[in-house]
Amino acid sequence: MSGLPGENAKKTVDGVRVNFRSGVRNDPTTGISRGGSHPSHQLKLVVILSDGIRGHLNQSRGVAAWLSRRTGAEVLELEIPELKGIRRRKAHTAVVRLLEGNRRKARDWLALAEGENVIRTLGQWLVERGIREGDSSSLILLSAGSLPAFYNVALGYIWRCTCVTIMTPSVIGTEPFDFAIVPEHDHPLALSNIMTTIGAPNLIVREELGAVAESLLRQFPPVSDRRWGILVGGDDKNYRISPDWVQKRLGKVFREAERSGVDLYIATSRRTSRDAENAIRRLATNCEIVRFLLIASIDKLNPVPAMLGACDEIFVTDDSINMVSEAVTAGHKVVLLRAERTGLMKHNLQRVTSGMVAVGLLPRKMLWGIPRFDQTFRSFEKMGLLIEFKDWLKERRRNDMSPFAPLDCEIEPDPEGFNEARRAADWILENLCDVVHPSEDEY
Repeated sequence: MSGLPGENAKKTVDGVRVNFRSGVRNDPTTGISRGGSHPSHQLKLVVILSDGIRGHLNQSRGVAAWLSRRTGAEVLELEIPELKGIRRRKAHTAVVRLLEGNRRKARDWLALAEGENVIRTLGQWLVERGIREGDSSSLILLSAGSLPAFYNVALGYIWRCTCVTIMTPSVIGTEPFDFAIVPEHDHPLALSNIMTTIGAPNLIVREELGAVAESLLRQFPPVSDRRWGILVGGDDKNYRISPDWVQKRLGKVFREAERSGVDLYIATSRRTSRDAENAIRRLATNCEIVRFLLIASIDKLNPVPAMLGACDEIFVTDDSINMVSEAVTAGHKVVLLRAERTGLMKHNLQRVTSGMVAVGLLPRKMLWGIPRFDQTFRSFEKMGLLIEFKDWLKERRRNDMSPFAPLDCEIEPDPEGFNEARRAADWILENLCDVVHPSEDEY
């Protein structure tokens, strides 16, 4: 075992620190590199409204990066206030006023939600870039998650610009937005302003993985010419990664890797429990083929893009649709590791509901918990982009690891490769010229 990544994992490439997250060199102004210009679009600026949640930012940055690549638009990130306690409850209760769709209600809500500085900052950015109120084709507000969506709608009414939400916001839904990017497990309505995604948009771009992969392999050199990556999630209300699971399930992957003579590169997540982390440490310490182990509670660096670029095979736990989506976007056929389930009674109720949906007694939107997210894994499997660990083992025993052919797949494969962030950006740009927001006296 080569050791844990610490300060050594933060080395620079050609004198510039490379971010393992995206392979893009850090830009303190935009957070995302600017792309080449596209003469058919007038988009100048994409503003990400951020609540600081890593998953939300990852999705927003992924779509924004492709908007920038396609048009040359600048990307800026604007943090919304961190509302807590009574102030947060009041903001949630009052947000229904935004559905009335006028500027005065929007300003009232922003005043209640401590949004004065947000208005002032955005206004300054627009003046500096010569973007006028009502210029829908020049400015996009982009957000993921409910609270950022509220600010998105309010600012959209004030500036009459294009508003885009990722995921379905609570209370206000997707109707107030010009464009909504919603995962299929949310069962969105078939409306013209909604695009349904499989999994989550993200920042992974296959062509950019080589540089960060090279950096990782230089710092933690392999011995074998074959490498497997293992991405371990953590506990939530549906899933659990326990020390016992680590010993049994992850231990089986380790034994298969030793038998096959491959190197292992492993990373935990912020949700991985301390007990599970310790169990993984013990397992890795006694295994000579482990070349890299990142414990997320100790090292905040995100090694996922580097691992996706460096490894031939990727194993991901099923508690994280985001990590599975990233691995699929990188071009891997993901090997899905099933985590433990929490709450026997709850799990049984989920299975009963799923069974009733399967026979037509309940609509698909009634699925909840694990069966709801399993729909996404089935879609990936039908596209030949995912395989269950037990099926993967059977294929290895038969020495036939050719990809599965898509089964009854209704999804047209993208000739450029699977990338939902790119597809969402292209969909927005195809329809951007149709967005018109008249002034209030024109309603």
